[in-house]
Amino acid sequence: MKKCPDEYLGRWFSVLHRLSLRHATQGLKKFNIGSGQIMFLLELYYSDGVRQEDLSTFLNIDGANTTRAIKKLEEVGYVVRKQDPDDGRAYRVFLTERAMEVKDDLFDLMRSWDNELLSALDEEEQDIFLKLLKKIGHSFAEHDRCIFCEWRES
Repeated sequence: MKKCPDEYLGRWFSVLHRLSLRHATQGLKKFNIGSGQIMFLLELYYSDGVRQEDLSTFLNIDGANTTRAIKKLEEVGYVVRKQDPDDGRAYRVFLTERAMEVKDDLFDLMRSWDNELLSALDEEEQDIFLKLLKKIGHSFAEHDRCIFCEWRES
């Protein structure tokens, strides 16, 4: 028996992903970045000076895409790369003052989209939904690390 397309989980992840990209693209225009760079900035707000290779690991993004994203963030003045003093082959990525100036606005943008996405759910459903998404994500992630937890605990 054929399964209705609405019953495939991947379909809904795809729909939400496309909607999120569209929302991010519109909201990020004024910052001169796109959806491909936002997660790097968010990570760097909590782990400024991290090795570029570690950014790839933390975000489960391959090195080539990380390099492209960091290059774009450098071009618009949000980050600088500096050679790692302990390993001359590696680079550390640091936020600039300009990145710090837009931090609150970027987090507001992300929160507004989260609120819009979750508006169809009551508070209990939102908590359950987020816990289930995290559980699924952590079960497949190469690196089981929340990019925000370490900051919240300190």
